[in-house]
Amino acid sequence: LPPKSDTTTGESRWGCCSFRPRCLQGLNRMSLFTLFVCIMCFLEGFAVNGVANAAIPAIERQFKLPSTKSALIPSSQDIGALVVVLFVSFIGGRYNKASWVASGSLIMAVGSFLFMVPHFLEKYVYPEATTQSSYNCTISNPPSGDCDVGEQYLVVFIAAQIVHGVGFTPMFTLGTAYIDENEEHSLAAVYIGLTYALTAIGVAAGFFVGGELGQNYFVDFDRVDQDSLGFDAKDSRWIGAWWLGFIIAIVGFIVIAIPIFGYPKYLPGKEKSTELEPKQEKPPTENIFKQFFVSFIDLIKNPTFMMLTFAGSTNTLIISGVGAFSFKLLMEQYNMQFDVVGYLIGGLILVGSVGMFGGGLLIKMCGLGIKGMLNMCFIASFISGVLGIAFIAGCPEVKLAGLEVPYPNKINTLAGYNDVCQGSCQCQYEGLSLVCGKDNIVYHSPCHAGCATQSGQMTYHNCSCVAASLNIPTDHANAMVSAGRCEDGCDKLYIVAPLMFISMICVLTTVTPNSMALMR
Repeated sequence: LPPKSDTTTGESRWGCCSFRPRCLQGLNRMSLFTLFVCIMCFLEGFAVNGVANAAIPAIERQFKLPSTKSALIPSSQDIGALVVVLFVSFIGGRYNKASWVASGSLIMAVGSFLFMVPHFLEKYVYPEATTQSSYNCTISNPPSGDCDVGEQYLVVFIAAQIVHGVGFTPMFTLGTAYIDENEEHSLAAVYIGLTYALTAIGVAAGFFVGGELGQNYFVDFDRVDQDSLGFDAKDSRWIGAWWLGFIIAIVGFIVIAIPIFGYPKYLPGKEKSTELEPKQEKPPTENIFKQFFVSFIDLIKNPTFMMLTFAGSTNTLIISGVGAFSFKLLMEQYNMQFDVVGYLIGGLILVGSVGMFGGGLLIKMCGLGIKGMLNMCFIASFISGVLGIAFIAGCPEVKLAGLEVPYPNKINTLAGYNDVCQGSCQCQYEGLSLVCGKDNIVYHSPCHAGCATQSGQMTYHNCSCVAASLNIPTDHANAMVSAGRCEDGCDKLYIVAPLMFISMICVLTTVTPNSMALMR
């Protein structure tokens, strides 16, 4: 446990142990503590909810994980927080809260490192596309691997997120309490709103960076020459460098922990006011758990506290649940490129952060009490719920030959990936490499489109299935496919996006008043 701190004048100075130089006491202000915590919140949002969530689609493909299993990765951070939150809040409140917050930053650095470990242990083996002859077509032959390997690394990802959850718990419990204890309540609301806003901005930055890295850097660019791959981000075989953003987070977590460790239990001037308050005798160590149990029972008997907790949990369910698969959802729902999705989600959260800061600012400007905060939460949540209906609108699903639409010359017959139009091609199911034909149908791979020749990196010609669909000769110029999905011309996103932005602002507006009401 972090060492106890006295409330004497010497112990209210910034520093560590006996190292408390006068020249560094300018750091011993709440405004600077809030700044450091805001940076830490930014890094937490960047790594835990930004880069990590943006990495989910790539992790699913590299380690062959279904969404039912990859969903455990983002939810594991909440498991880690749930396990320790009561212990941290109750026990940590008896010691120097700032030291606990700084310790949490170092723990998150460990979690970010763990998240990177699978990349260094497992090289991505992508399917090779080779054109052997006009008779053998283009055959995708990925090496067969052990399906259990992905599940083994799933445990590592889950462990990393659990560690992340343990690390950010002191920041959002003891960190906000430290601000509330050492600052007047109206200004504390603004400071706490800033910390939440910077968390959201960090998430947005994580999506920005995750999208750019995923689009421009191959997952194994540190092992292979990216320019010699023969394909780029438009090819289904491409997996971006999902792990690279965590390096930034690790360095940031370690650096920002240093100044936070120096803050005392109470800031100058605050220790005097605490001496004037009625002193509560601390129970012996052996009675801590007994008092903890009594306090816990008192809380669950408080209906206002329980309803606020339920409301906060519901908001977290929506934000975390949708956020974890937002990349995959938008890519599938609106047929968008990886980097474009990153900019959209990042912008969405960035605008939403205005709601977080705005919530704290409204509390200060309007002088809202508990009732006013609760009314504010209700109105914002209601508006957000109504606008959430917009998510129902989506673009048509991809027409995949043999599954969603029949192969040429077959009526309402979905016989799977293989068809007679492929001729002598011996196509395999593994090695997803989607291509779009001139017939506006998506094929599983160039082989499944019956293509015999390749020109350039991303274009295939003499495709017998496309020719049969268009009723043209195989050597016709239009008997071709190109890497990637077909453009569907769907413009529903332009209608949905503005409603999503307003909904996100309303959801995040409730965060600060909810937290302030809980502490009251």
